[in-house]
Amino acid sequence: MKIGTGMGSGLCIAALLGCASNKPVAKVDDSGLSRLNEQQMRPVDDARIEEGRARDSVAKAKATEQESHARLEVARSEREVAGAQLKRAAAERDLLKGQYADRDSIGRADRDIAAAKSNIQATDLKLSYLQKMISVAETERKLAEAHVDTVAANTEVAKLKAMRAADAPQAASVNEGALDARLAEAQAKETQFKSAAAQVRSAAVDDYNKWQELDAQNRATGQSANGAVPQAEPMQPQQSEPTK
Repeated sequence: MKIGTGMGSGLCIAALLGCASNKPVAKVDDSGLSRLNEQQMRPVDDARIEEGRARDSVAKAKATEQESHARLEVARSEREVAGAQLKRAAAERDLLKGQYADRDSIGRADRDIAAAKSNIQATDLKLSYLQKMISVAETERKLAEAHVDTVAANTEVAKLKAMRAADAPQAASVNEGALDARLAEAQAKETQFKSAAAQVRSAAVDDYNKWQELDAQNRATGQSANGAVPQAEPMQPQQSEPTK
């Protein structure tokens, strides 16, 4: 079954992927938090919990990126097997022709070659899909990292608001404008990565559907019975944007 498609070409995300901000988040002097009671600290604690979740998401995204590279290597091995099968089928047909075999035997050899070629086409589509899945995983990891920047900046804003509510003197030395600007910058960067992630997922979806269509045709006609292309894997690109 096909999954939703979108624009699958013309992606210009390389610059975005390379420009994740390394600018440090403006910090609030935590010593002022000692003046806060439990109720006053609740917004700060909530922000810190969200920050921890965001960092966990980065770790998961990195693991997914590594898995995507591993899947591609497996598919490359499958492509080598499919190529070898085509060579064997072609050699067998040449042998049959050299032996002046009957027409039915040569016809079966021709069908084996056609099946091997179709399997190679499906494997190539799978490779293209998995290569795009690496881009998906990389962009998702960058998005997760951008979300960490956003929630970290939001934590500092929450601390400042809480300290001001408690009349903590440390709040007086904090540049509120700088904190707000850093938060806005982080949010804008995260929005850009969300857009980029949607684009690369769309491109991967296009290749996934093409691969699945040919793979299904091969299996329906019995061409993949001895081929190198496995049955469909549950690997569709999925949206995994951070939850706010």
